Amino acid sequence: MESTEILDTNYNLLDYFFMGGSGPMTILTIFLIGVLIAAWKAPNWVRDIGFAALIASLCWVSITLVQMSTALMVNPDVSAPVVWGGILCSLLPIVYSMFIYLISILISTFQKPRI
Repeated sequence: MESTEILDTNYNLLDYFFMGGSGPMTILTIFLIGVLIAAWKAPNWVRDIGFAALIASLCWVSITLVQMSTALMVNPDVSAPVVWGGILCSLLPIVYSMFIYLISILISTFQKPRI
């Protein structure tokens, strides 16, 4: 009987932050701070800043997936768990930017004047 190793998947938010890469996640956090400041100072920019965060993360993920594809072409003997772990880490900024965009949509919706 083979023994199977159970992976520890109990991560906290800080673990996900560093798994997504400190560079893109820090930039997205700056976008989140920009959304919160714009909600106070320039309400018309809130949705635009949230959308810019989403586009920035899509660009970052595209670059990382191209780099990963190039590395796999050079060394095709990489195991599947390593590849899927890389895909997981490269998709975390998109999840964070969708959260930022959702916050920006909610803020801009609640700040609209009601009739």
